[in-house]
Amino acid sequence: MLVSVAELKTYMDISLSLRQEDAADIILGGLQSELESYLRRPIEPIEFVDEVHVLESDHIGLPIGSTFYNEGYQQTDINPNGILTYSTPPPTIYLRNSPVISVKSVIVGNLSTDGLLLGEAIKRTSTITRAVVTGSTVVYTSANDFTVGQTVDIQGMSYAALNLDLKVITAVTPTTFTVTQSGLTAGTYIQSGTADARGSDYTVRRFGIDFYRGYANDRVTITYTAGLDGENIKMFKLMILRAATREMQNMHDDVVGVKDLNPRGVAVAETGFLEKELMMVKRYRRNRIA
Repeated sequence: MLVSVAELKTYMDISLSLRQEDAADIILGGLQSELESYLRRPIEPIEFVDEVHVLESDHIGLPIGSTFYNEGYQQTDINPNGILTYSTPPPTIYLRNSPVISVKSVIVGNLSTDGLLLGEAIKRTSTITRAVVTGSTVVYTSANDFTVGQTVDIQGMSYAALNLDLKVITAVTPTTFTVTQSGLTAGTYIQSGTADARGSDYTVRRFGIDFYRGYANDRVTITYTAGLDGENIKMFKLMILRAATREMQNMHDDVVGVKDLNPRGVAVAETGFLEKELMMVKRYRRNRIA
């Protein structure tokens, strides 16, 4: 959660019993959910798994080189798709949660293909410091921003068998990437090399992906991370702290009133977010346009 019980205790300058801390945890979770419902988007980065889309019945895949610009290649690269022949922009698959921070994997399936990994249409390079071979799996240690489905070329490793071409990346972390290669000797190799990863299937946008391939009615499964940078939008945390304080004060009054079976002599404090508070964060709200 964006606000912890410890932060609430510091903000209110109080101590809480274990039962009260449990109640505070429920309140904070409820307020964050309420704020996200108002904004219609997560306020913290969250990974969403297997958001499935079905391409339109009239979908026509356009290659990356078919639009006005081609950001996947540098001026010195040769565009494998040839000369620009179209001016129609590619179709965009809009994701339900935004803004999109990163896409972990895109998988396409149809009657003839199932589970085909696609590669992000961008070229990236990283430095390798070691490789670990286990069976047919090779895990390269390398600080990278590759994506699953990209093809990678590996050069410069002193153990020549670790220099690979056009291998599909099957898994990534911020510090490693994994490919499959049979016939290697198992072990850990502390060696330096370089990795060039590329793809030509999709480009990540703020609200979805531009999709350069596929056929009508294909199923596209996307795993991605999305959400606002709530930790650095200080108003979110302050709003939740203020609302939680009101809830905690009102909760205490409720408990005392029920326990004593007597009406309270004070007015009930307004709970939830105030209208003027919501107006202050309205600019972050996701609008739906018919």
